[in-house]
Amino acid sequence: MNKGWAIVTGASSGIGMAYARELSRRGFPVLAVARRRERLDELARESSSRGGMLETFVADLTTESGLRSVVSRAAELGEVELLVNNAGMANGGDFLGVSLEQEIRAVRLNIEAVVTLTHEILEGMVRRKRGAIVNLASVVAFQPFPHFAVYAATKAFVLSFTESLAEEIKGTGVKVVALCPGSVRTEIDMFAHNEGLLGKLPSLTADEVVQAGLDTVDRGGVVKVVGWLNRFLPLMGRFLPRSTVRWLMGVSAKPPRPLIADRAGI
Repeated sequence: MNKGWAIVTGASSGIGMAYARELSRRGFPVLAVARRRERLDELARESSSRGGMLETFVADLTTESGLRSVVSRAAELGEVELLVNNAGMANGGDFLGVSLEQEIRAVRLNIEAVVTLTHEILEGMVRRKRGAIVNLASVVAFQPFPHFAVYAATKAFVLSFTESLAEEIKGTGVKVVALCPGSVRTEIDMFAHNEGLLGKLPSLTADEVVQAGLDTVDRGGVVKVVGWLNRFLPLMGRFLPRSTVRWLMGVSAKPPRPLIADRAGI
C-alpha cells in the first residue's frame, strides 16, 4: 500500500488503538476516531513522540451527526488508503434482559456505521484503483450465539457484506477483508472473562489481531479467522446439524448479567 491516509474507528482502546499505533509506526497519516477525547489525545502524543502523524477525531458513530462528521472529514483528507471499521458494541445477556435502545445502538454502530463509511470511502478507492478496507467481524459471525444474539447477528452481516463486496470489486485493485478474531484481551472483554467454557479458551492480544489483518491485506485474502483454535468454530456449521450448533454455542457461554461494553473484535 501507498502512504495515503488510514482511518481507524474505535481507536481509543483495544484493537482500534493497536491498529492506529501500528499504522502510524508504518508511516501512515492516521485519522483516529473514537468518543473518548482524552484517550485519543494520549495516543496522538505517543505517535508524535515517535515521529508519526496521528489526527484525533471525536465522534459517536451511533448517531447520525457523528457518522456524517466522520464522512465529511474523510472527504477533506483526500486520498484514503486504508479504512479500518473497528468500532463495535456488544450487549451481553439474554435478548429480553437488555434494553431495546441499547440493542438498536449496537445495530447502528456494528452495521450502519460500517456500511456508511465503506460506501463513502470505497468509491474513491475504486476510482484510484487502490486501497483497502478491513471490517472487524468475528468467529461468532459463522453461527448463532445465544446470550449475545444481536452482536453475533451484526457480525454475520459484516462477514456476508464484506465477502459480497470483495467479489463485486474484484479486479479493481482494492482489497476488502473480513477479520474474524475470537476472544481478545482488551480492557473490556466480557467474552474472555465469561464464567462458562468460553472464558476458559485462550485469548488473543490486540497486536496479534492487527498483524493478522494487515498480513491478510498484503496477501489479498478476504476472510481471516485469527487464532488456530478459533478455526474450528466455522467448521461446526459444515459438519453438525444447526440445532446442535445452537445448543453448543448456548452452553459454551454462561448467560452474563446485562452488561454493555464497547468492543470490536470477537
